[in-house]
Amino acid sequence: MRTNPKIEHIVVLMMENRSFDHLLGFTWNPGIDGVTPGEYSNLDKDGEPHAVTDGAQYQGQLVNDPGHDFEDVYLQMYGVPAGTPAGEPTMSGFAQSYQEHGGGPADIMRCFRPDQVPVLSALGRQYAVCDRWFSSVPGPTLPNRAFAHFGTSFGRLDMDPVYFGSQPSIYQRMYGAGATAMIYYYANWSGTMGLTFLLNDQDGYFGLWGDFLNDCKKNQLPQYAFIEPPYYDHEDTLAGDQHPDHNIQVGDNFIRQVYNAIRSNNDTWHSTLLLIVWDEHGGIFDHVAPPAVPQQNQDGHVSTAPPFNFDRYGVRVPAVVVSPYIQKGTVSHTLFEHASIPATAAAQFIGTGSAISNRERYANTLLALLDATILNDDQPDFSAQPAVPAGAVSSAGNDAAQLHLDHVAEVHRVLQTADPALAAQMDPTAVRTEQDASQFVEKAMTSIHPAGAAAATPQVQP
Repeated sequence: MRTNPKIEHIVVLMMENRSFDHLLGFTWNPGIDGVTPGEYSNLDKDGEPHAVTDGAQYQGQLVNDPGHDFEDVYLQMYGVPAGTPAGEPTMSGFAQSYQEHGGGPADIMRCFRPDQVPVLSALGRQYAVCDRWFSSVPGPTLPNRAFAHFGTSFGRLDMDPVYFGSQPSIYQRMYGAGATAMIYYYANWSGTMGLTFLLNDQDGYFGLWGDFLNDCKKNQLPQYAFIEPPYYDHEDTLAGDQHPDHNIQVGDNFIRQVYNAIRSNNDTWHSTLLLIVWDEHGGIFDHVAPPAVPQQNQDGHVSTAPPFNFDRYGVRVPAVVVSPYIQKGTVSHTLFEHASIPATAAAQFIGTGSAISNRERYANTLLALLDATILNDDQPDFSAQPAVPAGAVSSAGNDAAQLHLDHVAEVHRVLQTADPALAAQMDPTAVRTEQDASQFVEKAMTSIHPAGAAAATPQVQP
C-alpha cells in the first residue's frame, strides 16, 4: 500500500545537537517563528543578561560540549534545577547551564545567519520549514533517536542501548509487512548511533554511504532509508554531524551531498520525500517553550531515574522537508516530533495499525505537506562551499565528547555478545580522545559488521 502514490521512498537524514533558533532562527521569512537580535535573553549564574544574537562561529565556540542530559535540559527549560517544581517552561536557563559546563554563557545564545548555512537555508526557501518540530524528550541523543526508530523510548532517558534489543523497530515492522527499510551509516570508523541492536540482522538492514549514493543513482532505494552522517573526524574526512564542536560548514555540505544524491536520478527524485532533522537541541538556546504531550498521546511510560512522566516534549530542533511535491517556501506550524518519523513511514507503506506506541499512533505525519498537483523541480541556489572549508580543523586529537564516550560504551556492549574474546581485549574506559573513540568503534564494528569494513567509502566531496 502507498497512501501517496507518488512517494516510493522516504529518506531521513538525522544530524546532531543543534536547536532551531541556532540554525534557522535568524530567518529570511517573517512567517517562520524565529528570533531577532536582543529579543530574548538569559541570565547567567551571576545575574548578568546575555541576549540572543548572531555571531555563531562554525567551529571553536562550543569547545565545551553544552549539557543535554535531562537535568541539564530541565534547567535550560525552566530556569531552576531539576527536581524543583515548576510550571510552564520559561526557556531561561541556557546561559547558566552552559556556564556550569565551563562554557561562555553568551556563546550559547548565538545564532547563524542564513548566509552562513547556505545549503540548509536554500533548501528551506525552496521547500518546507517546520518550525514546530520538537525533540521527543528533554534529554540526550539515544532516547530521542529511539523515538525516531521505535516511536517511543520505552520509558528510558539514558544512553544505554541494551533495552532496545527485543523491541520491534520501524525497520523490522516494515520487513515484517513485506516492505523494505535500511540504515546507511557512513563508515565502520563512524559506526551507527544507537542502532547496533539491528546488527543481528545486519545483511538486511545496513548499508554504507557509498551504497546510498549508488542506490540513488540506480533508483534502487528502499522504501524507507535512514542516513547517518560521519560522527568522527577521521584522516581526510571531517565529521559532518554538526555535533559541537564539529564544523558547521562540513555538515551543511553533507546535507547538500544527500540532496544531490537523490537528485542524481530523476526517477529517484520524483518518488522521494526527504526529511532533514536534528536529534536534539544539544543544550543550545531556543525561545519556544516545548508544549505538554496531550494525554491521548502519552504511552504511560514513567522514568524513575531521573523522574519524568514523558508528558512534555523536548526542545525545538531544525527540520526541513524536501520533495518536488511541496510548494516552494512552505512554512508548517504543525506540531511534529521524532515519533512523526516512523508514523510517516508506516502511514505511507504499511498502515498506522503497526504502531507500538501512542506517541507514534497519534503523531502528525509529513504526508499532509505534499501536494500532488504541483511539481517543484527548480534547483535551489546553493552557494559554493568547499568540502573542507577554510579554517576547519580536525577534532581528532581533542578530548572525546560525551556522545563519543557513550558510543564507545554502546558498541562495546554489543561486542560482548557478538565477539566476547575481542571485547575482553578492549577497554572502553581507556578512550580519551576523539581519535581513540573512532579507532575503538572501527575495531569493534569490523567484527560486528564485517561488510562495513570491506566496503569502500567515498570521501566527502563538494
